Amino acid sequence: MPRLTGLIVSACLFTPAFAAVVDCGEEHFVSGEHRMPTYTEALAQCRAEEAAMTDPASGTYTRARSCYDAGTPGEYGPWAHGRVAMDVVDRRTGQAATFESLWMCKPSVARDEVGAVVD
Repeated sequence: MPRLTGLIVSACLFTPAFAAVVDCGEEHFVSGEHRMPTYTEALAQCRAEEAAMTDPASGTYTRARSCYDAGTPGEYGPWAHGRVAMDVVDRRTGQAATFESLWMCKPSVARDEVGAVVD
């Protein structure tokens, strides 16, 4: 039973609180020539960059906190937006750093102010 309790506590601590709410559609926010990644794309990009930066053989950082949601998502008209971040420590200097990536997408399901699905 203690093993199950530990698993449940770990899932609560390390699962983004709003991951189920961020349900991006296929449409991307574009401004000029800049195309913002969706939440899923930003999280995948963060994990790929984290793996390269913290690689034991070639990376210059050690992992302090793996990719996570930095703050709660916001809204800009029909668009949802937020930040994905990772915390690392420079292997040479010991200095901590946080790298963030922005995401923005149009949710696949419309929601009202309290998060209820709107038909």
